[in-house]
Amino acid sequence: MIVNEREAQSRAMYWELKRRAPSGVPVYQQAPLQDDVWEALDGDKDDFLVYDRCGRLTFHIVLPYSFLHYPYVEAAIRATYHKNICNCSVSNHKTHTHTHTHTHTQKVLNSDTHSLHAILQC
Repeated sequence: MIVNEREAQSRAMYWELKRRAPSGVPVYQQAPLQDDVWEALDGDKDDFLVYDRCGRLTFHIVLPYSFLHYPYVEAAIRATYHKNICNCSVSNHKTHTHTHTHTHTQKVLNSDTHSLHAILQC
Protein backbone atom coordinates (compact mmCIF):
# COMPACT_ATOMS: atom_id res chain seq x y z
CA MET A 1 0.00 0.00 0.00
CA ILE A 2 1.08 3.56 -0.61
CA VAL A 3 0.33 6.25 1.97
CA ASN A 4 0.48 9.77 0.60
CA GLU A 5 1.81 12.50 2.88
CA ARG A 6 -0.74 14.90 4.38
CA GLU A 7 1.03 18.12 3.32
CA ALA A 8 -0.84 20.33 0.82
CA GLN A 9 1.58 19.77 -2.08
CA SER A 10 1.40 15.99 -1.67
CA ARG A 11 -2.40 16.07 -1.41
CA ALA A 12 -2.52 18.09 -4.64
CA MET A 13 -0.57 15.33 -6.39
CA TYR A 14 -2.71 12.46 -5.01
CA TRP A 15 -4.45 11.61 -8.30
CA GLU A 16 -1.15 11.58 -10.17
CA LEU A 17 0.32 9.24 -7.55
CA LYS A 18 -2.74 7.00 -7.78
CA ARG A 19 -2.50 6.97 -11.58
CA ARG A 20 1.17 5.94 -11.47
CA ALA A 21 0.78 3.32 -8.73
CA PRO A 22 1.00 -0.31 -9.84
CA SER A 23 -2.30 -2.01 -10.54
CA GLY A 24 -3.78 -3.50 -7.38
CA VAL A 25 -1.71 -1.38 -4.99
CA PRO A 26 -4.02 0.79 -2.89
CA VAL A 27 -3.13 4.47 -2.44
CA TYR A 28 -4.35 6.14 0.73
CA GLN A 29 -4.49 9.86 1.39
CA GLN A 30 -4.01 11.13 4.92
CA ALA A 31 -6.43 13.87 5.98
CA PRO A 32 -4.78 17.20 6.91
CA LEU A 33 -5.77 16.94 10.61
CA GLN A 34 -5.34 13.18 10.93
CA ASP A 35 -2.55 11.82 13.14
CA ASP A 36 0.46 11.43 10.87
CA VAL A 37 0.96 7.77 9.92
CA TRP A 38 4.66 8.34 9.22
CA GLU A 39 5.18 9.71 12.71
CA ALA A 40 3.28 6.77 14.23
CA LEU A 41 5.48 4.32 12.29
CA ASP A 42 8.71 6.19 13.03
CA GLY A 43 9.23 6.87 9.34
CA ASP A 44 9.51 9.77 6.91
CA LYS A 45 8.29 10.69 3.46
CA ASP A 46 9.95 8.47 0.83
CA ASP A 47 10.68 5.68 3.32
CA PHE A 48 9.69 2.10 2.55
CA LEU A 49 8.50 0.02 5.47
CA VAL A 50 8.23 -3.68 4.67
CA TYR A 51 6.18 -5.91 6.97
CA ASP A 52 5.95 -9.69 7.08
CA ARG A 53 2.67 -11.61 7.07
CA CYS A 54 2.53 -11.46 10.87
CA GLY A 55 2.73 -7.68 10.85
CA ARG A 56 6.36 -7.41 11.95
CA LEU A 57 8.55 -4.75 10.43
CA THR A 58 11.31 -6.53 8.52
CA PHE A 59 12.92 -3.58 6.73
CA HIS A 60 12.78 0.20 7.07
CA ILE A 61 14.49 1.59 3.99
CA VAL A 62 15.38 5.28 4.05
CA LEU A 63 16.80 7.72 1.51
CA PRO A 64 19.01 7.33 -0.45
CA TYR A 65 18.46 3.54 -0.39
CA SER A 66 14.73 3.97 -1.09
CA PHE A 67 15.28 5.37 -4.58
CA LEU A 68 13.75 2.73 -6.82
CA HIS A 69 16.68 2.59 -9.25
CA TYR A 70 18.59 0.84 -6.44
CA PRO A 71 17.82 -2.85 -5.75
CA TYR A 72 17.14 -2.49 -2.02
CA VAL A 73 13.36 -2.03 -1.93
CA GLU A 74 12.65 -4.92 -4.27
CA ALA A 75 15.20 -7.12 -2.50
CA ALA A 76 13.68 -6.34 0.91
CA ILE A 77 10.20 -7.23 -0.34
CA ARG A 78 11.44 -10.43 -1.95
CA ALA A 79 13.44 -11.43 1.13
CA THR A 80 10.45 -10.81 3.40
CA TYR A 81 8.09 -12.72 1.14
CA HIS A 82 10.29 -15.68 0.25
CA LYS A 83 12.66 -16.12 3.19
CA ASN A 84 10.33 -15.77 6.19
CA ILE A 85 12.88 -13.53 7.94
CA CYS A 86 11.07 -13.33 11.29
CA ASN A 87 10.11 -17.02 11.35
CA CYS A 88 6.48 -16.05 11.02
CA SER A 89 3.71 -18.59 11.32
CA VAL A 90 -0.06 -18.37 11.57
CA SER A 91 -0.02 -19.26 15.28
CA ASN A 92 2.97 -17.04 16.02
CA HIS A 93 2.28 -13.85 17.99
CA LYS A 94 4.23 -10.62 17.81
CA THR A 95 7.19 -11.53 19.99
CA HIS A 96 9.79 -9.30 18.35
CA THR A 97 9.43 -5.66 19.16
CA HIS A 98 9.40 -2.87 16.63
CA THR A 99 12.54 -1.49 18.30
CA HIS A 100 14.46 -4.76 17.86
CA THR A 101 13.57 -4.98 14.17
CA HIS A 102 14.18 -1.27 13.59
CA THR A 103 17.62 -1.52 15.26
CA HIS A 104 18.51 -4.57 13.17
CA THR A 105 17.37 -2.82 9.99
CA GLN A 106 19.39 0.30 10.81
CA LYS A 107 22.51 -1.85 11.30
CA VAL A 108 21.93 -3.45 7.90
CA LEU A 109 21.33 -0.12 6.19
CA ASN A 110 24.36 1.46 7.85
CA SER A 111 26.64 -1.20 6.35
CA ASP A 112 28.38 -0.44 3.10
CA THR A 113 26.39 -0.63 -0.13
CA HIS A 114 28.07 -3.79 -1.40
CA SER A 115 27.35 -5.70 1.80
CA LEU A 116 23.75 -4.51 1.85
CA HIS A 117 23.25 -5.65 -1.72
CA ALA A 118 24.68 -9.08 -0.88
CA ILE A 119 22.46 -9.42 2.22
CA LEU A 120 19.26 -8.48 0.38
CA GLN A 121 19.94 -10.23 -2.92
CA CYS A 122 17.46 -13.06 -3.54
